[in-house]
Amino acid sequence: MNNFFEQTVLELTRKGDLKKVKFLRGLHRHIMPSQVARINQNDRGVLREIVLPKWVSWDLLRAWADNFKEEGKGKICILCNSQSDLGVDFRDKFICENCFIRLKQLT
Repeated sequence: MNNFFEQTVLELTRKGDLKKVKFLRGLHRHIMPSQVARINQNDRGVLREIVLPKWVSWDLLRAWADNFKEEGKGKICILCNSQSDLGVDFRDKFICENCFIRLKQLT
């Protein structure tokens, strides 16, 4: 599915529609990390929260979200929704180092 996003960008570039390519490359500025996580979970309710052009399909958005997750540095923390390289995996959930230290101080 990640390949679908790149294929779409290449196709738009070949057609000369650089405005759409620029929009797709800058999509990370319009969507919060928590919304990316919801897109990865196939929650279509996020479409009501974000404003996208009609030509952006759900499949393209899912492919972008999968691609965004791989390109970003580290994993997304379940507590603060920020990306980090450092942290721990607890029951298949990632907790960044800062949140883990705060939790540890509470106990």
